[in-house]
Amino acid sequence: MNSKIRTVGLLLLSACIMVPLYIVLHEGGHALVALLCGAKITNFTIIGASVSSVDGVYTAFTYSLLHSAGLLLPVLASILYMLFYQKDRTGVFYRLFSFMFAVLPTFSILAWVLVPVLYMNGRAPVGDDTTQFLDASGLSPILVILTAVVLFLLCLALAWHKKIIQNYWHTVNQKNSSIKSN
Repeated sequence: MNSKIRTVGLLLLSACIMVPLYIVLHEGGHALVALLCGAKITNFTIIGASVSSVDGVYTAFTYSLLHSAGLLLPVLASILYMLFYQKDRTGVFYRLFSFMFAVLPTFSILAWVLVPVLYMNGRAPVGDDTTQFLDASGLSPILVILTAVVLFLLCLALAWHKKIIQNYWHTVNQKNSSIKSN
C-alpha cells in the first residue's frame, strides 16, 4: 500500500478516535466537578456533547471551576500524555495519534482567547463555558486571555520539546514505507 495513503488513513483513524475521546474528557471534566459538588449526573452524551446534573452545592469558585473543567481535564490529560511520550517510537499510528492528542486540547485553549475578546465587546456566545466562567468568576477578560495564551504556548513548547510536532511532520512527509505502521 502506498505510504501516503496509509498515513492519511491512519490520520483519519486517529481523528476518529481523538474527537470522541476529547468530548468524553471535556464533558467528563464538567461531570467530575459537578459530582465533587454533590450533584447527580442526569445525562452524559457524546453525540450531543453535553452533560446535565441536578442538585449540588456550588460557590462562585466551584461554579467557575465547573465551567473551566471542560478545558482543564482534556488539557491536563494532553500534558500527561506528552510527558510520557516516547520520541524514539517510529510507529506511524503512534506518532499521528500522539500529535492529535497533544494538539486538539491545546488548540481548544484558543477559545479562551477569542471568547473573552467577544465578551469585552458584548458579543460573547450565551451559554458558552468561557462566557459562563467569566460571569461566575468575575475575573478580568484580559487576565483570562493572558492565562490562556501562556497555557497555549507552554503546551506547544512541551509538544515541541518532546518532539511530538517534529515526529508528526517527519511522518507525514515520509517518502518511503520504511517506518512501522503501528
